[in-house]
Amino acid sequence: MAVFHVLIAFGAFQALFLALVFLTHSTENLPKKLFGLFLLIEGFTLVERVLVESGLIEHVPHILGISYPINFIKPPILFFMALAIVNRKFKVKPIQGFHFIPFALILLMNVPFYFETGTRKMEIVEAFVNYIPSYTDFNFYFFLSFFFYIGIYIFLTVRTLRTYHEHVKNNKLSNWYLSVLYLYGATLLISLFHFLIEPLGVIEIRHFGVVSMLIMTFLVQSIAYSFFVKSNIFHHRSPSMENIDQALRDEKLIREKLETEKAYLNDELNLGEFAEGLGFSKKYVSDIINQRFGSSFKEIINQYRVEEAKSLMSENKNSNPQLISIGYQAGFNNKVSFYRSFKRHTGKSPSDYYKLLLSTK
Repeated sequence: MAVFHVLIAFGAFQALFLALVFLTHSTENLPKKLFGLFLLIEGFTLVERVLVESGLIEHVPHILGISYPINFIKPPILFFMALAIVNRKFKVKPIQGFHFIPFALILLMNVPFYFETGTRKMEIVEAFVNYIPSYTDFNFYFFLSFFFYIGIYIFLTVRTLRTYHEHVKNNKLSNWYLSVLYLYGATLLISLFHFLIEPLGVIEIRHFGVVSMLIMTFLVQSIAYSFFVKSNIFHHRSPSMENIDQALRDEKLIREKLETEKAYLNDELNLGEFAEGLGFSKKYVSDIINQRFGSSFKEIINQYRVEEAKSLMSENKNSNPQLISIGYQAGFNNKVSFYRSFKRHTGKSPSDYYKLLLSTK
Protein backbone atom coordinates (compact mmCIF):
# COMPACT_ATOMS: atom_id res chain seq x y z
CA MET A 1 0.00 0.00 0.00
CA ALA A 2 2.92 2.35 0.70
CA VAL A 3 3.95 2.08 -2.96
CA PHE A 4 0.49 3.25 -4.03
CA HIS A 5 0.70 6.18 -1.63
CA VAL A 6 4.04 7.18 -3.17
CA LEU A 7 2.59 6.98 -6.69
CA ILE A 8 -0.41 9.08 -5.69
CA ALA A 9 1.79 11.63 -3.93
CA PHE A 10 3.92 11.87 -7.07
CA GLY A 11 0.80 12.48 -9.19
CA ALA A 12 -0.44 15.09 -6.71
CA PHE A 13 2.78 17.09 -6.76
CA GLN A 14 3.00 16.76 -10.52
CA ALA A 15 -0.48 18.29 -10.76
CA LEU A 16 0.62 21.11 -8.45
CA PHE A 17 3.78 21.64 -10.50
CA LEU A 18 1.84 21.86 -13.76
CA ALA A 19 -0.64 24.21 -12.11
CA LEU A 20 2.24 26.45 -11.07
CA VAL A 21 3.63 26.44 -14.62
CA PHE A 22 0.25 27.27 -16.14
CA LEU A 23 -0.75 29.94 -13.63
CA THR A 24 2.56 31.80 -13.59
CA HIS A 25 2.98 31.88 -17.36
CA SER A 26 3.54 35.46 -18.47
CA THR A 27 1.28 35.43 -21.54
CA GLU A 28 -2.47 36.01 -21.50
CA ASN A 29 -3.93 32.58 -22.19
CA LEU A 30 -7.26 32.07 -20.44
CA PRO A 31 -7.68 28.33 -21.25
CA LYS A 32 -4.22 27.70 -19.82
CA LYS A 33 -4.94 29.72 -16.67
CA LEU A 34 -8.26 27.97 -16.10
CA PHE A 35 -6.77 24.52 -16.58
CA GLY A 36 -3.97 25.49 -14.20
CA LEU A 37 -6.59 26.32 -11.58
CA PHE A 38 -8.30 22.98 -12.19
CA LEU A 39 -4.99 21.12 -11.70
CA LEU A 40 -4.28 23.14 -8.55
CA ILE A 41 -7.57 22.00 -6.99
CA GLU A 42 -7.08 18.42 -8.15
CA GLY A 43 -3.51 18.34 -6.85
CA PHE A 44 -4.47 19.70 -3.44
CA THR A 45 -7.37 17.22 -3.22
CA LEU A 46 -5.00 14.33 -3.93
CA VAL A 47 -2.56 15.61 -1.30
CA GLU A 48 -5.29 15.74 1.34
CA ARG A 49 -6.66 12.33 0.45
CA VAL A 50 -3.28 10.58 0.43
CA LEU A 51 -2.49 12.13 3.82
CA VAL A 52 -5.74 10.68 5.17
CA GLU A 53 -5.19 7.25 3.58
CA SER A 54 -1.60 7.03 4.83
CA GLY A 55 -2.40 8.28 8.35
CA LEU A 56 -0.04 11.23 8.03
CA ILE A 57 -2.94 13.65 8.34
CA GLU A 58 -2.66 13.50 12.13
CA HIS A 59 0.46 15.69 11.81
CA VAL A 60 -1.41 18.37 9.83
CA PRO A 61 -5.09 17.97 10.85
CA HIS A 62 -6.05 21.51 9.93
CA ILE A 63 -5.69 20.67 6.24
CA LEU A 64 -8.81 18.54 6.61
CA GLY A 65 -11.95 19.85 4.95
CA ILE A 66 -10.29 22.41 2.70
CA SER A 67 -10.51 20.42 -0.53
CA TYR A 68 -14.20 19.54 -0.23
CA PRO A 69 -15.68 23.02 -0.91
CA ILE A 70 -13.12 23.96 -3.57
CA ASN A 71 -14.06 20.88 -5.58
CA PHE A 72 -17.31 22.70 -6.35
CA ILE A 73 -15.25 25.27 -8.25
CA LYS A 74 -14.03 22.68 -10.76
CA PRO A 75 -17.24 22.20 -12.80
CA PRO A 76 -17.61 25.89 -13.78
CA ILE A 77 -13.88 26.05 -14.52
CA LEU A 78 -14.16 23.12 -16.92
CA PHE A 79 -17.07 24.82 -18.69
CA PHE A 80 -15.38 28.23 -18.84
CA MET A 81 -12.30 26.63 -20.36
CA ALA A 82 -14.39 25.22 -23.20
CA LEU A 83 -15.97 28.64 -23.78
CA ALA A 84 -12.49 30.23 -23.85
CA ILE A 85 -11.32 27.67 -26.42
CA VAL A 86 -14.21 28.23 -28.83
CA ASN A 87 -14.17 32.01 -28.39
CA ARG A 88 -10.80 33.70 -27.91
CA LYS A 89 -12.56 36.88 -26.73
CA PHE A 90 -14.34 35.11 -23.87
CA LYS A 91 -13.91 36.66 -20.43
CA VAL A 92 -15.41 35.55 -17.13
CA LYS A 93 -17.88 38.30 -16.21
CA PRO A 94 -19.20 39.15 -12.72
CA ILE A 95 -22.69 38.02 -13.71
CA GLN A 96 -21.32 34.51 -14.22
CA GLY A 97 -20.60 34.38 -10.53
CA PHE A 98 -23.87 32.45 -10.10
CA HIS A 99 -21.94 29.38 -11.28
CA PHE A 100 -20.08 29.48 -7.96
CA ILE A 101 -23.16 29.58 -5.71
CA PRO A 102 -22.85 25.85 -4.81
CA PHE A 103 -19.23 26.45 -3.77
CA ALA A 104 -20.26 29.39 -1.57
CA LEU A 105 -23.06 27.37 0.09
CA ILE A 106 -20.82 24.37 0.81
CA LEU A 107 -18.11 26.68 2.15
CA LEU A 108 -20.60 28.31 4.54
CA MET A 109 -21.81 24.89 5.69
CA ASN A 110 -18.23 23.90 6.51
CA VAL A 111 -17.29 27.06 8.44
CA PRO A 112 -18.11 25.51 11.88
CA PHE A 113 -15.85 22.55 11.05
CA TYR A 114 -12.89 24.86 10.38
CA PHE A 115 -13.04 26.24 13.93
CA GLU A 116 -12.83 22.80 15.52
CA THR A 117 -9.64 21.61 17.16
CA GLY A 118 -7.31 19.32 15.27
CA THR A 119 -8.31 16.33 17.42
CA ARG A 120 -12.00 16.98 16.89
CA LYS A 121 -11.48 17.33 13.13
CA MET A 122 -9.75 13.95 13.08
CA GLU A 123 -12.69 12.36 14.92
CA ILE A 124 -15.24 13.90 12.54
CA VAL A 125 -13.34 12.84 9.42
CA GLU A 126 -12.78 9.30 10.74
CA ALA A 127 -16.50 8.95 11.43
CA PHE A 128 -17.25 10.34 7.96
CA VAL A 129 -14.87 7.89 6.24
CA ASN A 130 -16.42 4.91 8.02
CA TYR A 131 -19.98 6.11 7.49
CA ILE A 132 -21.99 4.51 4.69
CA PRO A 133 -25.34 6.28 4.14
CA SER A 134 -28.33 4.11 3.30
CA TYR A 135 -30.78 4.76 0.49
CA THR A 136 -33.21 6.24 3.04
CA ASP A 137 -30.60 8.62 4.41
CA PHE A 138 -30.76 12.29 3.34
CA ASN A 139 -26.95 12.39 3.19
CA PHE A 140 -26.95 9.75 0.46
CA TYR A 141 -28.92 12.01 -1.86
CA PHE A 142 -27.01 15.08 -0.76
CA PHE A 143 -23.71 13.45 -1.77
CA LEU A 144 -25.33 12.07 -4.92
CA SER A 145 -26.27 15.61 -5.96
CA PHE A 146 -22.56 16.41 -6.41
CA PHE A 147 -22.29 13.77 -9.14
CA PHE A 148 -25.28 15.28 -10.93
CA TYR A 149 -23.87 18.77 -10.44
CA ILE A 150 -20.51 18.02 -12.03
CA GLY A 151 -22.15 15.69 -14.58
CA ILE A 152 -24.30 18.54 -15.92
CA TYR A 153 -21.23 20.73 -16.37
CA ILE A 154 -19.26 17.98 -18.09
CA PHE A 155 -22.21 17.39 -20.44
CA LEU A 156 -22.41 21.11 -21.28
CA THR A 157 -18.66 21.31 -21.75
CA VAL A 158 -18.49 18.28 -24.05
CA ARG A 159 -21.49 19.53 -26.04
CA THR A 160 -19.83 22.93 -26.51
CA LEU A 161 -16.62 21.34 -27.76
CA ARG A 162 -18.40 18.85 -30.03
CA THR A 163 -20.45 21.64 -31.61
CA TYR A 164 -17.21 23.50 -32.22
CA HIS A 165 -15.62 20.33 -33.63
CA GLU A 166 -18.39 20.10 -36.23
CA HIS A 167 -17.04 23.33 -37.71
CA VAL A 168 -13.35 23.14 -36.80
CA LYS A 169 -12.15 19.56 -37.07
CA ASN A 170 -8.41 19.89 -36.54
CA ASN A 171 -8.14 22.11 -33.49
CA LYS A 172 -5.45 20.46 -31.34
CA LEU A 173 -6.48 22.11 -28.08
CA SER A 174 -10.20 21.31 -28.31
CA ASN A 175 -9.51 17.71 -29.39
CA TRP A 176 -7.02 17.25 -26.56
CA TYR A 177 -9.41 18.77 -24.04
CA LEU A 178 -12.21 16.47 -25.19
CA SER A 179 -9.93 13.48 -24.53
CA VAL A 180 -9.17 14.79 -21.04
CA LEU A 181 -12.89 15.26 -20.33
CA TYR A 182 -13.69 11.72 -21.46
CA LEU A 183 -11.03 10.32 -19.13
CA TYR A 184 -12.18 12.55 -16.28
CA GLY A 185 -15.80 11.58 -16.88
CA ALA A 186 -14.82 7.90 -16.79
CA THR A 187 -13.19 8.30 -13.36
CA LEU A 188 -16.34 10.00 -12.07
CA LEU A 189 -18.54 7.21 -13.41
CA ILE A 190 -16.42 4.64 -11.60
CA SER A 191 -16.75 6.62 -8.37
CA LEU A 192 -20.50 7.02 -8.92
CA PHE A 193 -20.93 3.28 -9.48
CA HIS A 194 -19.12 2.52 -6.24
CA PHE A 195 -21.17 5.11 -4.36
CA LEU A 196 -24.46 3.70 -5.66
CA ILE A 197 -23.78 0.07 -4.77
CA GLU A 198 -21.95 0.67 -1.50
CA PRO A 199 -25.14 0.77 0.66
CA LEU A 200 -26.16 -2.66 -0.67
CA GLY A 201 -23.13 -4.31 0.91
CA VAL A 202 -23.14 -6.96 -1.84
CA ILE A 203 -19.75 -5.93 -3.20
CA GLU A 204 -17.00 -4.95 -0.84
CA ILE A 205 -14.25 -3.08 -2.65
CA ARG A 206 -11.41 -2.69 -0.22
CA HIS A 207 -9.32 0.44 -0.41
CA PHE A 208 -11.54 1.96 -3.08
CA GLY A 209 -10.26 5.39 -2.06
CA VAL A 210 -6.75 4.36 -3.08
CA VAL A 211 -8.03 2.90 -6.36
CA SER A 212 -9.91 6.08 -7.26
CA MET A 213 -6.86 8.18 -6.41
CA LEU A 214 -4.68 5.97 -8.60
CA ILE A 215 -7.10 6.51 -11.47
CA MET A 216 -6.97 10.27 -10.95
CA THR A 217 -3.18 10.06 -10.76
CA PHE A 218 -3.20 8.24 -14.11
CA LEU A 219 -5.27 11.10 -15.53
CA VAL A 220 -2.78 13.66 -14.22
CA GLN A 221 0.09 11.63 -15.66
CA SER A 222 -1.68 11.53 -19.04
CA ILE A 223 -2.15 15.29 -18.93
CA ALA A 224 1.49 15.81 -17.98
CA TYR A 225 2.67 13.53 -20.78
CA SER A 226 0.54 15.22 -23.43
CA PHE A 227 1.62 18.64 -22.17
CA PHE A 228 5.33 17.92 -22.33
CA VAL A 229 5.11 16.05 -25.64
CA LYS A 230 2.89 18.75 -27.18
CA SER A 231 4.13 21.75 -25.21
CA ASN A 232 2.68 24.20 -27.72
CA ILE A 233 -0.85 22.85 -27.46
CA PHE A 234 -2.16 25.88 -25.56
CA HIS A 235 -0.67 28.20 -28.18
CA HIS A 236 -2.46 26.56 -31.09
CA ARG A 237 -4.69 29.29 -32.47
CA SER A 238 -7.93 28.48 -34.23
CA PRO A 239 -10.97 30.44 -35.34
CA SER A 240 -13.51 31.48 -32.72
CA MET A 241 -17.11 30.39 -33.10
CA GLU A 242 -17.96 34.02 -33.81
CA ASN A 243 -15.95 33.74 -37.06
CA ILE A 244 -17.49 30.43 -38.09
CA ASP A 245 -20.29 31.95 -40.22
CA GLN A 246 -17.75 33.70 -42.45
CA ALA A 247 -15.65 30.55 -42.61
CA LEU A 248 -18.71 28.56 -43.71
CA ARG A 249 -19.40 31.03 -46.53
CA ASP A 250 -15.79 30.86 -47.68
CA GLU A 251 -15.83 27.07 -47.43
CA LYS A 252 -18.80 27.08 -49.83
CA LEU A 253 -16.75 29.08 -52.34
CA ILE A 254 -13.89 26.60 -52.03
CA ARG A 255 -16.21 23.65 -52.59
CA GLU A 256 -17.74 25.36 -55.64
CA LYS A 257 -14.25 25.93 -57.02
CA LEU A 258 -13.52 22.24 -56.61
CA GLU A 259 -16.85 20.59 -57.40
CA THR A 260 -18.34 22.92 -60.01
CA GLU A 261 -15.28 24.35 -61.74
CA LYS A 262 -13.20 21.20 -61.12
CA ALA A 263 -10.04 23.20 -60.50
CA TYR A 264 -8.29 19.99 -59.47
CA LEU A 265 -8.15 18.87 -63.13
CA ASN A 266 -5.27 21.32 -63.60
CA ASP A 267 -2.25 19.07 -63.02
CA GLU A 268 -0.10 22.10 -62.14
CA LEU A 269 -2.53 23.48 -59.56
CA ASN A 270 -0.91 24.70 -56.34
CA LEU A 271 -2.19 26.39 -53.21
CA GLY A 272 -1.05 29.85 -54.28
CA GLU A 273 -2.83 29.68 -57.64
CA PHE A 274 -5.97 28.22 -56.05
CA ALA A 275 -6.10 30.91 -53.34
CA GLU A 276 -5.47 33.67 -55.86
CA GLY A 277 -8.42 32.47 -57.93
CA LEU A 278 -10.63 32.88 -54.87
CA GLY A 279 -9.17 36.21 -53.82
CA PHE A 280 -7.93 34.80 -50.50
CA SER A 281 -4.49 34.43 -48.96
CA LYS A 282 -2.71 31.07 -49.08
CA LYS A 283 -2.72 30.78 -45.29
CA TYR A 284 -6.44 31.50 -45.02
CA VAL A 285 -7.37 28.88 -47.64
CA SER A 286 -5.03 26.38 -46.00
CA ASP A 287 -6.63 27.02 -42.59
CA ILE A 288 -10.19 26.66 -43.93
CA ILE A 289 -9.36 23.38 -45.68
CA ASN A 290 -7.56 22.07 -42.61
CA GLN A 291 -10.43 23.00 -40.29
CA ARG A 292 -13.38 22.00 -42.45
CA PHE A 293 -12.01 19.14 -44.56
CA GLY A 294 -9.67 17.78 -41.91
CA SER A 295 -6.71 17.47 -44.28
CA SER A 296 -4.12 19.46 -46.19
CA PHE A 297 -4.70 21.22 -49.51
CA LYS A 298 -2.65 18.60 -51.33
CA GLU A 299 -4.58 15.73 -49.78
CA ILE A 300 -8.00 17.19 -50.54
CA ILE A 301 -7.01 17.90 -54.16
CA ASN A 302 -5.79 14.32 -54.58
CA GLN A 303 -9.00 13.05 -53.01
CA TYR A 304 -11.08 14.91 -55.60
CA ARG A 305 -8.81 13.58 -58.35
CA VAL A 306 -9.27 10.01 -57.12
CA GLU A 307 -13.05 10.46 -57.14
CA GLU A 308 -12.79 11.84 -60.68
CA ALA A 309 -10.69 8.83 -61.72
CA LYS A 310 -13.25 6.45 -60.24
CA SER A 311 -16.01 8.22 -62.15
CA LEU A 312 -14.04 8.02 -65.41
CA MET A 313 -13.38 4.31 -64.89
CA SER A 314 -17.10 3.71 -64.36
CA GLU A 315 -18.00 5.67 -67.48
CA ASN A 316 -15.43 3.85 -69.64
CA LYS A 317 -15.44 0.37 -68.14
CA ASN A 318 -16.62 -1.20 -71.40
CA SER A 319 -13.92 0.39 -73.56
CA ASN A 320 -10.88 -1.06 -71.76
CA PRO A 321 -9.17 2.31 -71.16
CA GLN A 322 -5.55 2.79 -70.14
CA LEU A 323 -5.65 3.49 -66.42
CA ILE A 324 -2.70 5.87 -66.48
CA SER A 325 -4.54 7.88 -69.13
CA ILE A 326 -7.50 8.15 -66.75
CA GLY A 327 -5.11 9.29 -64.03
CA TYR A 328 -3.86 12.10 -66.25
CA GLN A 329 -7.42 13.09 -67.19
CA ALA A 330 -8.29 13.25 -63.47
CA GLY A 331 -5.50 15.78 -62.85
CA PHE A 332 -2.54 13.66 -61.76
CA ASN A 333 0.73 14.54 -63.47
CA ASN A 334 2.60 11.26 -62.94
CA LYS A 335 1.96 7.54 -62.51
CA VAL A 336 3.47 7.26 -59.01
CA SER A 337 1.29 10.02 -57.57
CA PHE A 338 -1.82 8.53 -59.18
CA TYR A 339 -1.24 5.00 -57.88
CA ARG A 340 -0.16 6.11 -54.40
CA SER A 341 -3.13 8.48 -53.91
CA PHE A 342 -5.63 5.98 -55.34
CA LYS A 343 -4.43 3.25 -52.97
CA ARG A 344 -4.49 5.62 -49.98
CA HIS A 345 -8.08 6.76 -50.58
CA THR A 346 -9.66 3.52 -51.78
CA GLY A 347 -7.51 0.81 -50.24
CA LYS A 348 -7.02 -0.69 -53.71
CA SER A 349 -4.71 -0.10 -56.63
CA PRO A 350 -6.32 1.42 -59.77
CA SER A 351 -6.06 -1.93 -61.59
CA ASP A 352 -7.66 -3.87 -58.72
CA TYR A 353 -10.42 -1.30 -58.44
CA TYR A 354 -11.07 -1.49 -62.19
CA LYS A 355 -11.22 -5.32 -62.10
CA LEU A 356 -13.76 -5.10 -59.25
CA LEU A 357 -15.73 -2.61 -61.30
CA LEU A 358 -15.82 -4.96 -64.30
CA SER A 359 -17.04 -7.84 -62.14
CA THR A 360 -20.10 -5.90 -61.00
CA LYS A 361 -23.08 -5.17 -63.20
